[in-house]
Amino acid sequence: MRINIRGHAIVSDLSIDSIAGLANGHVFHDDIGVPPGMYVLLRTGFGEPRWGRTKEGALVYHAFMNRDQSVWGEGCGPIHVLSIQHSYVERPTPISIR
Repeated sequence: MRINIRGHAIVSDLSIDSIAGLANGHVFHDDIGVPPGMYVLLRTGFGEPRWGRTKEGALVYHAFMNRDQSVWGEGCGPIHVLSIQHSYVERPTPISIR
């Protein structure tokens, strides 16, 4: 089963405790499915999202925050990975078969 990373967020404890919100975090906007056993590498700097391989040959998805400076430098503490809790999708009108 693949996990789509779109909508997942990475935030520092500082973001949760302050009104800064996601100033110290990142929300994934890439509509990409990550298969089981594969990795996502999030970098602070600039770049184009892409798939690559580790030295060991495992697939890794490279995502970028596109920021000039470190996001995690302002505070220490845990980093939280927030997943999607609900996604609303309109369903087509049911068809009645007779």
